[in-house]
Amino acid sequence: MIRHTFLFLAVLTQNALAQPIEVAGGTETAIETSAASSVPLPRKPWSEGVLPQREEGAIQKRAFRVGGSTQTTLQLIAPLRESLYQAGYEAVFSCDAQACGGFDFRVGLDLISAPMMHVDLGDYRYLLAEKTTSRTPREAKIISVLVSRDAEAGYVHITEVFPESLPEREAAAPVVADLASTGGLAALLNSQGHARLQGLDFTSGSAELGDETYPSLVELAEWMLANPVAKIAIVGHTDSVGSLDGNTALSRRRAESVLERLKSIYAIDPDRMEANGVGYLAPIASNLTEEGRQANRRVEVIRLDTKLH
Repeated sequence: MIRHTFLFLAVLTQNALAQPIEVAGGTETAIETSAASSVPLPRKPWSEGVLPQREEGAIQKRAFRVGGSTQTTLQLIAPLRESLYQAGYEAVFSCDAQACGGFDFRVGLDLISAPMMHVDLGDYRYLLAEKTTSRTPREAKIISVLVSRDAEAGYVHITEVFPESLPEREAAAPVVADLASTGGLAALLNSQGHARLQGLDFTSGSAELGDETYPSLVELAEWMLANPVAKIAIVGHTDSVGSLDGNTALSRRRAESVLERLKSIYAIDPDRMEANGVGYLAPIASNLTEEGRQANRRVEVIRLDTKLH
């Protein structure tokens, strides 16, 4: 199963689009694309009996979570608005929750669903921007941004409409969320379905775990016990020293070491876990430095059941 999961991620990354605006401190939680469709992008507040205007083209929707953020929605949207202005886009319409129309405005939007994107109906901001001057083939003709937040994090949703097709961008390393900035491993598994097991520092060429207690494994075991129907894939990664075949085998042994620890020490049912490795094919840092190679020697956990809490 994990082989198919990583094939999907690779295709998704290779066909992802150029990003005209960055979400500082944000982790991309989901991306949805359509080669030819339409999407409602309001140009005025909600009004009873009036449907929001729809824009046609190639559609990309992305959702981000800004973990640990104490920013207001105004603080979240301000740098995004500035980035659009700097890129040559002009604001068509903007509003806060009350001025937009609250619940009625929100339900008229086509957004990535929770938990990947959270919208507080009393605390959100919306911006629609358009570029009417000459554009490159990699630029969207119109972009909408919606930001909201809950008690623990900020959320950003970006919708881009391209006039003809979805431009490709170079493959990028998959995003691995940081536990400290997102509320811990359990929160990541519940909201995003994957996380890095921090603190498992494998020496280059080794698949052995030390005898010490690893907090990330303790937290994972506690989460597995609290969610008895959940199933996970444990995925090993290596640096680029050595051959692909050798590193793929090594990364799998690292994942198996973690699985064995969860089974033998924490009594987690092995039928709820599977182990695999992808070698050096998914780096998160440069392999040109020792620091980067150390970061790439890691183990991640991916949730396989489809019900997120």
